[in-house]
Amino acid sequence: MTKRNRSWLVAFVVGGLLVALPGVAVAQTDSVTADAPSVSDVSDVDEIKHRALHAIDRRLHTIARLTRKVTESKSVTDEHAKKLLVDLEDAAEGLKELARKIKAAQTIEELRELVPLIATEFRIYQVVKPKVLQVLASDRVVAATERLTELGDKLEILIARAADAGYDVTRPRILLARMRYNVAAADRLAGPVADMVVDLQPEDWPDPAKALLRKGRARLGESVEHLHRARYQARKIMRWLRNLTDPAIDISELG
Repeated sequence: MTKRNRSWLVAFVVGGLLVALPGVAVAQTDSVTADAPSVSDVSDVDEIKHRALHAIDRRLHTIARLTRKVTESKSVTDEHAKKLLVDLEDAAEGLKELARKIKAAQTIEELRELVPLIATEFRIYQVVKPKVLQVLASDRVVAATERLTELGDKLEILIARAADAGYDVTRPRILLARMRYNVAAADRLAGPVADMVVDLQPEDWPDPAKALLRKGRARLGESVEHLHRARYQARKIMRWLRNLTDPAIDISELG
């Protein structure tokens, strides 16, 4: 393999097919007492309002960040993005309306009814945020498996050329088989997660949202492990190919 071809091979991998592996979303706690005031332990109406509006503002910032993640994602499907953006917009509008009601409230009794809704009606950190992150992670894993499958196909061609040139290709073929197994396992684990959680709503807490989000988190974690193994095996094949010096193995047309 010529120096030019070896350089192309490195660029082929680093340039995108061995993509950064997605992280796994972890659900946060979203209780009434997490950052929203408990009306029972505060007697000042203005203080309750201040703390309640701060809690709403925090959630609105979280929604804005999640919205950017969805709109900037290169792997989320159009269908998933549409559903997520609708849910995020609805949550934001609902929280803004609740803020208006809290601002207009005049008594502790009114606030006693309104303030708990910040957590119980919207479940931003129990349902919305982990759902969005799991859908995005699921779609990223699927996109990664597609690109790694493409890489596997190209590596198979290169290995076949090495075999035709008289090299012993037993080891790279074993590695390629293991790589394909891990890619398929990652896709099988992560692929269903997006559709499993994308329709969850705040009212689905705790059942079935809690169990489904826990299951999604576990499946995504396993899928990422399989992707790490597949990437490691692909790199070992790449190292093996880079050590070949036969100019007959011309891979330049694959670029």
